[in-house]
Amino acid sequence: MTLTQTAILVKQAIIISAVALILGILSFTGYRIWYANYLKNLPPVEEKPDIKFGPLPQIDFPKSNVSSSNFTYSLDTTTGGLPKVGVDPGFEKIIKVYFVTQTFATFLSPEKSQNLAGKFGISSSPEIISETKYRFKDSYKTLTVDLDNGNFTYLNEATISAQANIDEDNKLVSDFKQILLNLGVLKENLRNGRSKVNFSKISEATVARISLWPDSIDKKPIVTADFNKSEVNALVVGRSNALDNYVTLNVNYYPIDTSTFATYALKTPEAAFDDLKNGKGVIVVEPEKPQVSISSISLGYYLPPDYSPYLQPIFIFEGAHFVAYVSAISEITVSGATQSLNTSSQ
Repeated sequence: MTLTQTAILVKQAIIISAVALILGILSFTGYRIWYANYLKNLPPVEEKPDIKFGPLPQIDFPKSNVSSSNFTYSLDTTTGGLPKVGVDPGFEKIIKVYFVTQTFATFLSPEKSQNLAGKFGISSSPEIISETKYRFKDSYKTLTVDLDNGNFTYLNEATISAQANIDEDNKLVSDFKQILLNLGVLKENLRNGRSKVNFSKISEATVARISLWPDSIDKKPIVTADFNKSEVNALVVGRSNALDNYVTLNVNYYPIDTSTFATYALKTPEAAFDDLKNGKGVIVVEPEKPQVSISSISLGYYLPPDYSPYLQPIFIFEGAHFVAYVSAISEITVSGATQSLNTSSQ
């Protein structure tokens, strides 16, 4: 082979290699562009509930005087309809259920209850109602303490002065928190939770009922059996910074462990509304008329008066002089939850 022929072959090889390289680069670039668009257009991976707590017990709602099926309902919300799951803020397809801590009496519990009685000005020995419940009584004051969890009720039966002045709402709430702090029972998530003050009459005297709820979780309020009264509440006459002016003081609190939770599928608003109409909801504020205009539908967490291991979400239906609760977890019954759990595991 001559030098000329060799040069021609080398030149052809270089040209072929260059063309192959260019084609390879173009092919690879085209593939990357196609693959990026392919990934971009893939439907998002839908999160599945983990259902780690297994089948949930039915929520122990308060007993209602009437069935929710006794009323007819119209939707007069700002949108004119029901919320849309996965679209409207606060209505996620997957919702959390939190664990509620249960505590038990220790050797120090009787001593702690005696110290609490001393802060109320009661120096008598306790009446032992049961192994876990003590009652302290001195003159017109009565304090009943649950040794398991430290919850208590206090009653002051002293004569109420009809001339006592009542503080403003903000001061009533602030003073009540300070009273609880002085007693050593102000829980951290009660400091910034919502509060409510209602006024009434007792023996011609104006009394204020102060209620404190735990702080919202996941931007959802915690509600109780009485929509307008929490499980941590007090009746006060006169200046709210003096413990002697408190007629009653109730602390019924169970710690919520926000670090321990499971996720469950949210019931659709349509299903919750059907539950309400079919008598599966509970009326907590009874309307004056059989026709109810629903102006607001929201999600919250229901905290029952008695211990329950789980803090479960609920739908809250509100209107003029009307509030109703409906469970927000789909397949809430044991058999339904079992079916849902089995379906998710397949």
